[in-house]
Parts: sequence; C-alpha cells; structure tokens
Amino acid sequence: MLVLSVNGSPRRHGNTCQMLDRVCRILAKAGAHIDELHLEERELSPCGACMLCAEKQDGKCHGRVDDGNEIIARSQAADVILLGSPVYFGSLTPLIKAYMDRVGFVGRVNGNFLARKIGAAVVPARRAGKLFTFAELNMWFLINGMIVPGSSYWTVGQGREEGEIQQDAEALQTLDLLADNIKWLATKLV
Repeated sequence: MLVLSVNGSPRRHGNTCQMLDRVCRILAKAGAHIDELHLEERELSPCGACMLCAEKQDGKCHGRVDDGNEIIARSQAADVILLGSPVYFGSLTPLIKAYMDRVGFVGRVNGNFLARKIGAAVVPARRAGKLFTFAELNMWFLINGMIVPGSSYWTVGQGREEGEIQQDAEALQTLDLLADNIKWLATKLV
C-alpha cells in the first residue's frame, strides 16, 4: 500500500504535519510505504482552467510550468491519499486548494484516476472552522469517487502553536482509529 501524505500547511513541522505523521507511523508499521508531500516546499500554482488536460488526455497539466505534473503522478500512483490542512479564515489553505484543483481536475478528465482510492483528512485549528475545512476536504474525496473511512469522531484537533495538537488526547485517539480503519479497508479493496 502506497500512502501519499499531503501537508497543506506552510508550517513544515506544525500540527497538521504532526497529525499526518501519526497516521502514517501506524500505517508504516503495518507495511505501508509513505510518500510525504509538503506543499510549502513545492511550486504549485492554482489551476488556470485552460482545459488542455482534457484536450490532450495524457494525465498531465499543460497550463502551468511548476511541480504540478510530478505531484499529479505521485497522486495517481498512491493507493491512499491523506490530506491535511490547518484552518485559515474558516477554510482550507491556498496550498491544499491548489493541490485539490490541479490533481482533481486532471484526474477527472483523464479516466477519473482517483476513483476507488482511499482518502482521509486531518484538520487542526486554534478555534473555529475545523468542521467546514474537514467537510471541504471530504467532499473532494467523494466527488472524485474515493472511499473515505471514518473514526470515532471527525479527525480534527485543537492547536495553534507547533506541538499543541499533542495535548488533544481525543484527537490523537481518533487519528489512531482512522489509521486502523484505513489498514482494515485496504485489505478489503485488494
């Protein structure tokens, strides 16, 4: 099982990354291969709606010269895609939105290559906006035909400063169960 962990936070070691890492550690112990993608370290422009990906039908974006095609290929290769975004003004970050638009659109017009992959989201926040952001991420999985496992609660957590998520015991428990449910689901999809 190849897991693509997509960190949509500009903080490389922040709470979003720590939530993703917790899920990935459990999956790695079960034999999964982890591919970490930190969007802050990549150049990924928003979709320009040029429609060349639909016209050329080669699974690539032709409207931007950046890291998009490598990111698209990594997403296509993955069996599981984990998306993480902190809350910015009640919503997800521009980093993760660019990922969702670019990968999602190319995937949909090129055989819907995200369909039947496992998708899961994690969202930390200082206060409000967690559930709206969580819903945005999950709606992306669902419109792309992906399979979304649950947990004992939504996989959201409380934390602003780096590491504060480690104090949210309930969030950590829901992440652990999410990882277990991903492991279980992956065995059913082979």
